[in-house]
Amino acid sequence: MRRYPGAVGVVGDVSRPDDVARIFDEAIDSAGPLTGLVNNAGVGLIAPMLDASQAEFDRIVDIDFRGVWLMSQAFARSAVAHGRPGAIVNISSVHAEKTIGQYAIYASAKAAVEGLTRACAVEFGSIGVRCNAIAPGYVPINQELVPPGYPAHDASWIAAHTNSEQVLQRLIEPIDCGWAVQFLLSERSRCITGQVITIDAGLTARLYNGEMSARIYADRKRQAALRAEGPDAR
Repeated sequence: MRRYPGAVGVVGDVSRPDDVARIFDEAIDSAGPLTGLVNNAGVGLIAPMLDASQAEFDRIVDIDFRGVWLMSQAFARSAVAHGRPGAIVNISSVHAEKTIGQYAIYASAKAAVEGLTRACAVEFGSIGVRCNAIAPGYVPINQELVPPGYPAHDASWIAAHTNSEQVLQRLIEPIDCGWAVQFLLSERSRCITGQVITIDAGLTARLYNGEMSARIYADRKRQAALRAEGPDAR
């Protein structure tokens, strides 16, 4: 709020219908009818499926999925009530498409968000509300915002991920996600709805990571050299 003195802050729990109604009432009272919604509230969970509790499951689904549904529903109702078109941008994750061990609940919730994004686009199109999503890859966390006990990656892990796993060997910054969100909220995307933009520097586009790709290229080069030497070469 210090960086944006004209902004209005409304505190609430997106998983609670009463809070969602209050959030919209207070926001509209302060800023007027809303034309854009970014469903950015979310929590993570790293836990094996065999060990995850019902409470952990409910927390992820309530905030990461139910909250998106409640906020999107309230926004669409507001758009109808005020006769104003608008746009929704949901925050998904690359885990919705490809994931790793111990992320099953989180990945499932984000996959549900992408399904909801498409469904909202279909249902809300007639009232002039577009709905899209972005799916970020690994974005380094501001260490001041990391909750106590939450695992944080060190510089060597981040470098290895950037240089070996991503096609583009550069860090993904929050502003990279922000620019995509800005585009999807703007008139420049007025004919785009029901889509997911992946912001992962090519992470999910490649079949193998950098190390395995280098091995494949080296093996192809070796085989080509053997063919050039003739049938008796080893």
